[in-house]
Amino acid sequence: MKNIYEINDCPLFTGLKDYEQYSIFHCFNISEKSFKKGNYIINYGDEIKHILIIKEGSVCVVEDDYWGNRSIISYLEKNNLFGIAYAYSNHQTYPISLIAMSDCKILFIDIKKIFNPCSKNCHYHTQLMKNAVMVLSNKNISLINKIEHMSKRTIQDKVLSYLSNCSKTYKSNTFNIPFNRQELADYLAVDRSALCATLSKLKKAKIIDYNKNNFTIFIIFPKHSGGINSIQLLHIDVQKYRLIRSRNF
Repeated sequence: MKNIYEINDCPLFTGLKDYEQYSIFHCFNISEKSFKKGNYIINYGDEIKHILIIKEGSVCVVEDDYWGNRSIISYLEKNNLFGIAYAYSNHQTYPISLIAMSDCKILFIDIKKIFNPCSKNCHYHTQLMKNAVMVLSNKNISLINKIEHMSKRTIQDKVLSYLSNCSKTYKSNTFNIPFNRQELADYLAVDRSALCATLSKLKKAKIIDYNKNNFTIFIIFPKHSGGINSIQLLHIDVQKYRLIRSRNF
């Protein structure tokens, strides 16, 4: 039977045996809460008290400015963590919000329990702290990827950069993205209408194809190709139909 402890794929618990995870849940007094799609899990200005684990469902980290314009910072699925960067910072309150993208179950870990070992001096506490640093490092890499998308000068380049990264992540030129059009526009910080126009232009030029959230980016396999790792992505200037970049991965 599934229970609160069965989250073996969560990177925070890498290298820990089932019984050690069980002990951690009791030692850290971890709690579970359920949220409906669209509910706020964390609100801007909430006090930073917990690290969260997405046990089921998916969530988005969002930032709303004074005028109500929304930016999606990141998208998190099952077994992802939220709040670990803030736990290591000197922030007292959250500068962002966390919203349920689907019905979800969230585990809450008291930050004080993580940074202050219990009186039993549990040997697995050190491993958990090492895992926390690893998770934080991986999140920094994810943010670097987003900065790469955002640094592009045009909407077309932002879209192609994002889709290229998705292709590398899923090791396929066909994949599903987690965003609808408005959410993708918020993630790339562009106007929704302009985004849709760009996607339509890329599709007409046969650079990409899509159906709702399912995307295909067109690729070529060099003669010496040994498989997916030697795929070259074609980034094409739609106006001049010329190759402006290729990337191996």
